[in-house]
Amino acid sequence: MKYSRITVLMAGMAMLAMLGAPALALAHTVVAASLQGFEEPPAISTTASGTFDGEVSSDQTSIAYVLSYAGLEGDVRQAHIHLGQFSVNGGISIWLCQTTSNPDPTGLAPTCPQEGTVTGTVTAANVIGPTGQGINAGEFDKIITAMLAGVTYANVHSTKHPGGEIRGQIAEVP
Repeated sequence: MKYSRITVLMAGMAMLAMLGAPALALAHTVVAASLQGFEEPPAISTTASGTFDGEVSSDQTSIAYVLSYAGLEGDVRQAHIHLGQFSVNGGISIWLCQTTSNPDPTGLAPTCPQEGTVTGTVTAANVIGPTGQGINAGEFDKIITAMLAGVTYANVHSTKHPGGEIRGQIAEVP
């Protein structure tokens, strides 16, 4: 039996597509935010700045993150992921770091440095809500959906700015 070049080429392309599909399904989603005082509502003039970088696992059951910040004008109190669109305050969903004066209710968040970098991995066990916004404790899938829709933000709170000194809207990195 003789096959034409086109038939062989098409069969080869089909095989590559089938073999490549599982690799695409295993891709991780990367999210990030640049934190500054001007993103806090109302805007805050501060010397502080920071970054949030996260990698959502391929099965969407965890986020490995790196939160870095410097220049806070007050003592650090805590950092979170909140549910809220740009320029709107929302409820706390996940604690990124905690201090003895402001402990994470789940007890799972690492300790906040005064400045520098904190790393961690969050899962459904870290989700505390916000219940009044339609997300209950443990509903990690809803946090991921909100994050990919661009309606979550990371922020760092300090003694000088208890409502948050720096903030950044979390967005998927293309």
